[in-house]
Amino acid sequence: MYGFCYRFFSIARDQLLRSFSIAPIGFFLLFRISSDFGTFPCRDDKMAGSNLLNQLGAIDLNDLVYVERDLNFAQKVGVCFLLYGDDHSNATYILQKLLPMTRSDFPQSDLLMQYAKSHPETWRNHLVEALCIIGARQVLRRLGLRWQELRLHYLPHVGGIALHIHPLLKSLYRICEELPLAQSGRLVLDVGEKVARQQAGGLLRFYDPTYLEIFLLDWLTRKCLRLGDINATGSDVQLLIEHFKFNDLQEQAKLLIDTINSNAPDADQVAAVVDPLLTTIKPETLSDSPQASRGSTSSAPSTASSFRRRNALELNRENAGIALIINQRKFHRKVSEELKKYISPKKLRDRVGTDVDEGRLREVFSSMGYNVESHSDVDHLGIVQLIRSACDRSLLQDSLVVCILSHGFEEAVYGANSIALRITDIENVLCSNETLYNKPKLLIIQACQEEAPEEGHQSQQGLPFKIDVTTQSPGQHVNMVRAMSTVNGFAALRHTHEGSWFIQCLCDAIDQHSDTEHIADILTIVTNNVAEKRGKNDESMVPKFNSTFRQHVYFPPRL
Repeated sequence: MYGFCYRFFSIARDQLLRSFSIAPIGFFLLFRISSDFGTFPCRDDKMAGSNLLNQLGAIDLNDLVYVERDLNFAQKVGVCFLLYGDDHSNATYILQKLLPMTRSDFPQSDLLMQYAKSHPETWRNHLVEALCIIGARQVLRRLGLRWQELRLHYLPHVGGIALHIHPLLKSLYRICEELPLAQSGRLVLDVGEKVARQQAGGLLRFYDPTYLEIFLLDWLTRKCLRLGDINATGSDVQLLIEHFKFNDLQEQAKLLIDTINSNAPDADQVAAVVDPLLTTIKPETLSDSPQASRGSTSSAPSTASSFRRRNALELNRENAGIALIINQRKFHRKVSEELKKYISPKKLRDRVGTDVDEGRLREVFSSMGYNVESHSDVDHLGIVQLIRSACDRSLLQDSLVVCILSHGFEEAVYGANSIALRITDIENVLCSNETLYNKPKLLIIQACQEEAPEEGHQSQQGLPFKIDVTTQSPGQHVNMVRAMSTVNGFAALRHTHEGSWFIQCLCDAIDQHSDTEHIADILTIVTNNVAEKRGKNDESMVPKFNSTFRQHVYFPPRL
């Protein structure tokens, strides 16, 4: 009922504005007066006494188009900060969405719809609480919800206490709203300078402290700030607390400390929180590691994770991502006339033993929480479609792994229809997708890399098919790793019963070292192990990899 009413009202409003040129503010006042007197036609008196849960359930997915349209940009920033800020991948995604909108007078977006689709079971509770926190009463009223009831249920005026939203995000949002513009600007300059000294290059190209939440999202993605779990366990907002203390903003510092203490599940964790209000803090106290300033009293390392550097990126098992395997076993040459010039000069033989590699990859990546998707005998355009689909579905995932097992030649890999793709183009497909911006992307290629067909020979017969894909800036290539089974100019060796040397050594190395070694070191181990192998006729091969990782990246923990 309420969903229908919201859409009905929004459509009616637009029609009236177009027909009678009514000023929007006047129309909204008219709506508010009529609603306050109980004459708004969408109000169903039979639902007036229903509980809040039933009212939330009546909110329809299609309402979000109108909800988002009725929020001004500052409100959108606030809602997105509260909804997306509690996860590294989410924060990175929403930051890249919001920044272009700051340069548009009338930004159009579907941020709430994207959130709802990625959280189908919980989006209503989170959205309504976020709307309460930012005080979007008019939007909530149009959804058929009563402000007084919501205020008692969610306590939006009380910092540090939340039902569904991360409590630290709520407190940080309140601070954003309370700080004068001059203080916000000072915070951005002070913390931004410390972040710049800690992390070289790639700093945020945005300078308006009016939207302080955008800067907070940036610091969260860089892990200079950490929220911890829903109880704020493992949080680290010391950088902000120190700034507030030094600039005589005691209330803001106290709010963050109280939020951490009040949400701690037991007394021991409360005692472990350091109160900087009781200590003397110097203005230049940012440590080399964003975690080093925590009040940790942990003893000697007792788990594998303790070996990892504190500034590393550890992928989350629950959101590890998709592991896409394209397993080319058999090849054909049945293509349209216009594609025949791309067919390999020679018939490609069946790749006996490739299923052993596919099975091992499936086993290893699924054990780390990856959602393994395997496809066999995929044509060249099908490869591109599968990769783009995996990219589009990686919005809330930590990473993406693509494994292609096929024949190939130098800097190219074949589809099942004997048409090759440039590996650089495949890499650009991964890097150009905004959902994977700044996320680890691992491209694994098991294919020979012998010399390419000569240009000009037989009208360039067999040269790679070019994909229409480009990247706009070098920054899009950050956190990309390409792992090749062999260096250029040589064949990749595969056993017909035991699988390929490269893939089997890769899986062995992940099994043995993923708990303690980061991905680049694992690939170095693979290179060494494969280079030491010898075949019956003294065959040998050397894998290679290149990486644009900005920090050490660790696979998720294995079962």
